[in-house]
Amino acid sequence: MSGGSHKGSKAGLLLAVFAGLIVLCIGVSFLTSLFMMPREDWSQHDAAHGHQWLHKELNLTDEEAAAIDEFEPKYRQEKAVLQAAFQAKIEDLRELLVSSDQFSPEVQHAIHELHLVHGQLQELAIRHYFQMMSVLPPDKQERLKKLAGQALSIPQ
Repeated sequence: MSGGSHKGSKAGLLLAVFAGLIVLCIGVSFLTSLFMMPREDWSQHDAAHGHQWLHKELNLTDEEAAAIDEFEPKYRQEKAVLQAAFQAKIEDLRELLVSSDQFSPEVQHAIHELHLVHGQLQELAIRHYFQMMSVLPPDKQERLKKLAGQALSIPQ
């Protein structure tokens, strides 16, 4: 009798571990998605119609808007490439979390790779910020600094 009970407890333990891994994967996916969603601040610049939002928020003149519009397409293109790479790294990590039984060197490497791409995205956004700063008058530079400061205070 104790043999059947022992098998049942092993199966229950295995089921609990499997359920725990699923919950962990869902949690990681949720947190990653949460950090990638746009917020009501500087990050709106990258949302749909965000470019117009920033123009309105800074009350840009036609000349200022045209100056920013000159480097906007290149920024958007580079950002799209990096976002695709970031999403691919998330998928790699997700697959490892589902298939791994422990924190392995492969999992650690996948996390590192994800952080590298995330860092590249952050650097691109900061370079773009300084491009915009370079074509704005001092009063609008101050407003942009405030918006950027608010965005940096929120994890993304």
